Amino acid sequence: MSPKKPIQTDDLPWKRAVKGILKTGYLISDRLNDTLKPFGISEQQLNVLFILKKGPANLGDVQEQMFHKMSNATRLVEKLRLKGFVTRKIDEDNRRRVDIAITKKGLSFLEKIETQLEEGHHCYYENKLSEEEFLLLADLLDKFRK
Repeated sequence: MSPKKPIQTDDLPWKRAVKGILKTGYLISDRLNDTLKPFGISEQQLNVLFILKKGPANLGDVQEQMFHKMSNATRLVEKLRLKGFVTRKIDEDNRRRVDIAITKKGLSFLEKIETQLEEGHHCYYENKLSEEEFLLLADLLDKFRK
């Protein structure tokens, strides 16, 4: 009877899962950036537009809802403002509060790019998992983040 082989630390299930999540996240991010590059917008800027599509928000709310918490929301909003995609309005009662809203041009841009994103990403992921597996994966990732 041979002795049991010690578990390598890289073989621990939770480490394998975390590595898989990170690799997959980077893969998705790279593909998203490839799709966005011709439009001259970053994934963080796109994230801000999707947040504002739900309605105007202040800078703190935008930052809180962003996928990447380390993003500089002020800089991202300013770049979007220069493109005409958002407006910024300083609250007269509280000058530290800045309300941001998406413009018609920003909504039109989102509408155009959403089709590209759907087409661009669908080909990467179709036939990889069943609908049930995608839902299970989404549920597991939600559970993991909590």
